[in-house]
Amino acid sequence: MTSMQDFRALDVDRWEEEALSAADLAVHDPRSAQELLQIAKGKQAGVRTKLASNDTPGALAQVLDDPPYGDHADQAKQINFSLLVEILNATRSTEIANVVKSLSLTHRDTLMSYLYKGLAMAGTRSQSTPTVNCAVFLLWHERLTQAAGTGCIMRVMTDRRSL
Repeated sequence: MTSMQDFRALDVDRWEEEALSAADLAVHDPRSAQELLQIAKGKQAGVRTKLASNDTPGALAQVLDDPPYGDHADQAKQINFSLLVEILNATRSTEIANVVKSLSLTHRDTLMSYLYKGLAMAGTRSQSTPTVNCAVFLLWHERLTQAAGTGCIMRVMTDRRSL
């Protein structure tokens, strides 16, 4: 006789032919990992030049433009995220609202997605990931929500791309 615990441990989806896995639902970037890595490395010089000339909106727009996504683009995603953290940390709190207002709707949604990614990474320590300052990310989140509204949050929560 089987116990109730054995019954609950059964994976009934394995007998369902039309069951979807998480991999089936994920959206994959059609570009190769090498191509995405080259694009991300190409952004580094441009972003740092713009930051040096105090063009924060331009640097942020460049990072948020066409971000890499998918499981095969880990290195490119890491470079892009590091650039974003560098920009967020370099921006004065009094400038954040103006920078956010200068972004397009698509860039705002992408920024919100990166903010949630950064907040999820808070507390994790790794040599490959930049240190996330939650206070900075929450301040950006507040200013972005004020400018973009809660619709931005909903679009990010329902997006299946993983940045």
